[in-house]
Amino acid sequence: MEDDIVEKIGIIVDSGTDIPKNIIEKYNIKVVPLRIVINGKEYEEGSISEEFLLKRLDDSEVKTSLPNPDSIVNAIESCINEGVNKIITFNISSNMSGTYNLFRLTTNSIKEKYPEVQIENIDTLNISIGAGIIAYRAAQMIEEGKSFDEVVEWCNKNKNKSKVFFVIPSLKYLAKGGRIGKVSAKIGELLNIKPIISINDEGIYYTISKTRGFKKSFSKVYEEFLKFVDDQKHMAAVYISGTSKEFEKLQKNFFEKVSSLEHSVEVVVGKVSSTLLVHSGPDMFGIGAFIIE
Repeated sequence: MEDDIVEKIGIIVDSGTDIPKNIIEKYNIKVVPLRIVINGKEYEEGSISEEFLLKRLDDSEVKTSLPNPDSIVNAIESCINEGVNKIITFNISSNMSGTYNLFRLTTNSIKEKYPEVQIENIDTLNISIGAGIIAYRAAQMIEEGKSFDEVVEWCNKNKNKSKVFFVIPSLKYLAKGGRIGKVSAKIGELLNIKPIISINDEGIYYTISKTRGFKKSFSKVYEEFLKFVDDQKHMAAVYISGTSKEFEKLQKNFFEKVSSLEHSVEVVVGKVSSTLLVHSGPDMFGIGAFIIE
């Protein structure tokens, strides 16, 4: 089709997808920042350091907030100004954040202004790099010459092939943000039980397994990751939160471990965004994977 020959496809994500900076730059992915509210003052993702946030996490009222709708409009118009006529947006799970719905509503209103531009919104039903890796794979497919329709269909059909497994030292931040029940969080703390958390097919946190003691839990995260990839070709990601040198070393060790697997095609490393750090707290350790056909 003639339309396919001239199509120029752009990708927009929210900052909660945690795509590494080098990938964002390579594929010219537009990132719409989520917001953090500290004692009533709003900050966009990227405008404050991890250190600044960590200092305030325990003794301030810290919440997360949806992106500014203007930031979504600006990202779309920036794509259009670059000659893009087809856009795919990717968001963290609609069952954990209102970001996807905000993107959808904003997109619907902007379509009236730019009727010639096609926009598709993908609800990844995932979080952090579990969502980001789907957008990354879509960017690769566009580079390979796949059409807009092919990429959109592929994303909707294959997004459940992405999974994250993570553990955090304290459940208090997840409980504080209403992501898990306060009672289960308290019991977990008392018994030193560390749940390995993942995202189910509906895009909601759930405990996939449990271990006693934080150090043992890293091996358990790796074990759950191995179970999921099960000798299939995969892309993977090793992610941490906070500023601990010990965790940077841990990340490096697991990066080498995952990279050495026979069916591992590519492994990326990164840190969770500040908005996700609000819910995980420091010293989160996680591995994400995407099964490639």
